[in-house]
Amino acid sequence: MPKVVIDSTKGLVQKTGSGFEHVASQTAGANAVGYHRWVEEVEITAVSADNDVAARIGMYIPAQARILFATIVATELATSADASVALEVHSADVAVDAASAGTEIVGADEAGNLSLPDSDLNLGSGDVLYDTITMGTLAPIDRDTDASYFQLAAKEDISAMTGTPKVTVIIEWIGRPAVAL
Repeated sequence: MPKVVIDSTKGLVQKTGSGFEHVASQTAGANAVGYHRWVEEVEITAVSADNDVAARIGMYIPAQARILFATIVATELATSADASVALEVHSADVAVDAASAGTEIVGADEAGNLSLPDSDLNLGSGDVLYDTITMGTLAPIDRDTDASYFQLAAKEDISAMTGTPKVTVIIEWIGRPAVAL
């Protein structure tokens, strides 16, 4: 799906890439500040340990952004019973199957238990397809001088997981446009 851009000088513009942007002017290119939304479906990998990265999101947000909202949706379930993930943000890209190093922003371990519902996203064969977990009442996150890389971390041992569970990740922020990885 192409990227949709609403530009204050050009109107509605279609570009290559993915996501949604509403910017003051495209003439600033990578520095065009605006409202952005990234939507991506990722496949969960059977990783070797709890809290390992099970999927990474294909973009990062440059520093000085404010993350407004994030949600994760189960779009395909595993064929085995155990599979759950949470969304994290980190200042560096973390490889799949490496130990998670981020801050949880959607899931049961989010500081303050503000995710709605206060749960990890369960993707096992007996769980609910299209179940959704959001940032809930977590205040917008000011990333200051840190870039924002996103990952889904396993929240239980999924090393024996079967099937190809998928999660759609939606992230909204104010700042500069995403950079594809």
